[in-house]
Amino acid sequence: MTPTTTAPRGLSRKQALSDSTTWLAARKTARQTWPDEALDLLIDRTVTAIRATTAGRRAAYAWSGGKDSIALDWLCRQAGIEECVLGISNLEFPAFLTWVTDNMPPGLTVINTGLSLAWLADRPHMLFPQGVNGSKWFPLINHKAQASYFTQHNLDVLLLGRRHADGNYTGPKGANLYTNAKGITRYSPISHWSHEAVFALIEREQLPMPPCYDWPRGYQVGTGAWPARQWTRNHDHGFEEVWQIDPDVVRHAAPELPSAADWLARTGRI
Repeated sequence: MTPTTTAPRGLSRKQALSDSTTWLAARKTARQTWPDEALDLLIDRTVTAIRATTAGRRAAYAWSGGKDSIALDWLCRQAGIEECVLGISNLEFPAFLTWVTDNMPPGLTVINTGLSLAWLADRPHMLFPQGVNGSKWFPLINHKAQASYFTQHNLDVLLLGRRHADGNYTGPKGANLYTNAKGITRYSPISHWSHEAVFALIEREQLPMPPCYDWPRGYQVGTGAWPARQWTRNHDHGFEEVWQIDPDVVRHAAPELPSAADWLARTGRI
């Protein structure tokens, strides 16, 4: 079942929204856009759909710590699903890992896929990826961890926080349930939720948000490994943003990553 709404058209895809002012305004007015009656109806329909789709199946959900997975976590708990998985690497921001430790769901399993600075040094095209390279990080971390978890726990279905508002693939012809070539069944119960609906749930339930949303282009980039920051103009732009977030990340990378050492030298940040 796909929840339907009568709410006004919301924000466009995050890829086109780098201005935090737009996001903050949408978050501030989300409860007005989605008053309790409309939000409760959307929640009830979504939770009912989750229960119906996962009935008699071994189900868990993917949790990234981002706003969509925060909403998904809350909805899954209402539907009685507690187990979840987070994929990470050795290239995460320390502040994000601290937040995860303090706010992880009780049923979370963390899988480190092992990507490191040495791995990145051998693949310079993966640093602050442009174009198609940007999407290559997801299979290497998120999808790999999810596939491992799916197999290890003998699941029938894995719930994801993918939404059409971000242009995410949720299944053929917009379906929100499909099985991929590897036999992993993915279900996206909030695929038709708007950004504002997600914000309304988070604001009303006072769900904690990770620090990444306070960082440069936080709502556009979201969570993820620091070298995977998308939509940077170039490497200099990427390093400048990472420096603003945590200078020690760039300093730590410099001994193994020539581009980081070069940026530090050229900008006098050593």
